[in-house]
Amino acid sequence: MKKNNTELLCGLLLSMTLILSATTFVCAQEAEETAPSVKVFQLAQDDVTAIIASSGALSGNAKRHFRSANVVHGFESPQDTVTWTVMTPKEDDYVVKVLFSKREQVKLEVTSGDSVLTAPSMIKTWNYRPFFWRQELPGTLHLKAGENQIAFRLPDAKPATASGGNRARRSPRFGQGVTEDFHLFSIELGTAAARKAQVERAQAIRGDASWMINGKYGIFVHWSALSHGFTGKEPRAKWFQKSVEMFDVKVFADAIERTGAGWVTFTATHQGFYWPGPNAALDKIAPGRTAQRDLLGEIINELDRRGIRTLFYLHTGYNGYDPQVWREAVGAKDADTKRFSDNIEAILRECSLRYGKKLMGFGYMDGALAWDYPLNPSWEGWARAIKAGNPKALVGLSSNRGPTVSPFSELAVTDGASELRRPDPQLIGPGRQLGDVTPAWWCLMDRSGWFAKSPMNGRISGGPTHSTEEYVAFFQQMAAAKIPVTINLIMTADVTDEHPIFNPQCMAVMEEVRKAIRGK
Repeated sequence: MKKNNTELLCGLLLSMTLILSATTFVCAQEAEETAPSVKVFQLAQDDVTAIIASSGALSGNAKRHFRSANVVHGFESPQDTVTWTVMTPKEDDYVVKVLFSKREQVKLEVTSGDSVLTAPSMIKTWNYRPFFWRQELPGTLHLKAGENQIAFRLPDAKPATASGGNRARRSPRFGQGVTEDFHLFSIELGTAAARKAQVERAQAIRGDASWMINGKYGIFVHWSALSHGFTGKEPRAKWFQKSVEMFDVKVFADAIERTGAGWVTFTATHQGFYWPGPNAALDKIAPGRTAQRDLLGEIINELDRRGIRTLFYLHTGYNGYDPQVWREAVGAKDADTKRFSDNIEAILRECSLRYGKKLMGFGYMDGALAWDYPLNPSWEGWARAIKAGNPKALVGLSSNRGPTVSPFSELAVTDGASELRRPDPQLIGPGRQLGDVTPAWWCLMDRSGWFAKSPMNGRISGGPTHSTEEYVAFFQQMAAAKIPVTINLIMTADVTDEHPIFNPQCMAVMEEVRKAIRGK
């Protein structure tokens, strides 16, 4: 009897286990198949709200790009849509702008309830960047107070033919060139009054770029967290404090002076958010990422003493060394990214107030469109923070391969790599693709890129990409056109007098540029 009871109990337990296991399995399957919760966007009444394409609900063939996670493609029929849920403070009419890439013209459509906007897509008429662009749709989209659904589609879309499919497969990746298939990056919503007021506020605090035009050219250095020393094997992030302590400011300034540069764009942070000086705002966010020595201040003062101005470069730490740890700390991973925006703003304000009028601004805010824009930061807040200690300070938000980021960007900023080009004038001005900015060009000289990503082993880069004659001619042409050029030289992470800090061949080129432009 005991044995039978035991067998019965075991059978019951086994049955219950199988039932529970099956239930758990079914629930798990249901959870996997359930559509992710849709984010609700609160539209600002007095500002423009950017909404990334992939943050909407996708239907039909519309899908997130496997490499460019913010982008949606696969618009093969009118049923392929992206739908966003937005909350509006009151009933109003909104101007809609769409950011996308597509070689051939298609019909665009944005709807909300009975309100419908349509237009043929803009065709690229320029030769180079941007590879995706911004288009304002005619009319306004009427939104009621409270919750609204906004849908985007291509109403005349058709599946690709065999030849079209082949072209699409050979098409450049989004951001690397203009795509054959339609790729949607974002939509932007703001009332006409809000857009007008935003532009007026940006104009009211616009910085002064005349000194860059008069100065003609400057030097860019990526003193990256991932840079390597002249002989060391480990990236600078692993010996960050030592790199700050050993930095010989006089050696650095002497080298810059030899180039004849009118300014330096120096790295505050790059590919790892480590700040080479004090910053109490950063200490509150993530202790251990600042330095006691105020290296940034020493560089500014030494260069200023020699008549050379200083801009800073900023990378908000979206990739490189321990990005996940930093992104969590700064608030970039929060569902509501206001903490991220506020934290970066606080860091910028503290920096500007510390260095005052000797800091000419943040000329190159890297990844602004590709990485920061999807988090919808307060560009105005960042701009005002940069100008807190110097009202004339400049703001350069990198659009890189796309259109302008915000009216609060004052310089044309794009990664020109080794190309000796100039911004296309048809793209610059109010309402144009690169915005109402001062034309400028940013490029690199060393064949090895922007910085030493791997051990140098006693050899700094592979030397200049172009000939001395080509560089001299380029700088002369740009000076005559009044377009300031900032050219990057790879620098050793260990800046001392024990070895060269820049490639000697690159320095020789810059000395010839100095003679041609400065006459000395």
